[in-house]
Amino acid sequence: MDLDERTVKALLSPNTKTVMLLGGPDAGKTALAANVAGLLSKERRAGIVDLDMGQAHIGPPSTMAWGLLEGGFNGWERIKAEEIYFAGALSPPGSMLPSLTGAKLLMEDALSKCPKVIIDTTGLITGPIGRLYKQYKIDLLRPDIILAVEENGELEHILSPYSLMKNPVIIRLKPSPLARVKGTPLRSGFRAERFKDYFEGSRVFEVDLKKCGVRYTRDVGDEELEGRLMSFRDGSGKDICLGVIKKADLPQGLLTVRSTLKPETVYACIIIGRATAAL
Repeated sequence: MDLDERTVKALLSPNTKTVMLLGGPDAGKTALAANVAGLLSKERRAGIVDLDMGQAHIGPPSTMAWGLLEGGFNGWERIKAEEIYFAGALSPPGSMLPSLTGAKLLMEDALSKCPKVIIDTTGLITGPIGRLYKQYKIDLLRPDIILAVEENGELEHILSPYSLMKNPVIIRLKPSPLARVKGTPLRSGFRAERFKDYFEGSRVFEVDLKKCGVRYTRDVGDEELEGRLMSFRDGSGKDICLGVIKKADLPQGLLTVRSTLKPETVYACIIIGRATAAL
C-alpha cells in the first residue's frame, strides 16, 4: 500500500512516536504494517507491536508480541519477539482484559527501547463490541497517529468521537487493491502452521501445581483442561513460552504438558487460557 507525501511526512515527524493501524479483516493491515515499519526503521530502530492474537506474525497464536526492526523491513519471519504476552484466546471476545492489558505492557516496553512504535491491531471493528474494544484501546495506548484503512466509512462509528480532538491524528486510507480475502480455512491453516513451527522440538513433562502459582485468563468452572494452551511466566511477570496441556490430574496437582520450555528454566506461575491447540 503506497503512502502519499503528506502521510509519510506525518509518520516521520519527530512528534510522532506511536502509530496505530485500524481496519477490518482482509483490509491489508499486515501489508501496511510492513510498509510503515520499513519506512520508520530505515534510519533508526522502530518497534512493531502485533496485537492480532489470532493471526500473529511475531509471537505464536494466542499471544501478542513486539519485535524490533533496524535497517528496513525484511520479512515477518526475520522479526524476533522481544516480548510476548499470553492472551489465552484466538480473538478478543471473551478475553478483553488480557488483550488490553497485554497491549499496554507491550507498547510500554517497545517505547522504552524504540523512538517509534507501530501498533497493528485485530480486524474486530463491527458491532458494539468492536466499537468499544477499539475505542478503549485507543484511550489506553494513546497513539499519535491512527492509519484508518476503510472502504466505505466502516470505521466511522469507532473514530467519530475523536474527530475534534488534537490527538490522535486520523489519516484515512483506502484498502490496497492487492489485499486478498483469506477466509476461515486460510486463517485456520496459518494458525496451524504457526503452532507447528512454534512447538517443533518440544518435550512432554509434568508441572507440579503445588510448586508454582496458577492463573486463568477467564473464570473457570468445570471445563476440560486437556488441549488447552498455557503459558509459563517468570518471577518478573513476563511470559517465557507456551505449553499445551496433554493431561490434567487436579486431585494430585499435576499437569502433563508439551512445551519447548528448557528443563533448567525457572518459572513462578502458569497461566491457563481458553484456546486449544491440537498437537
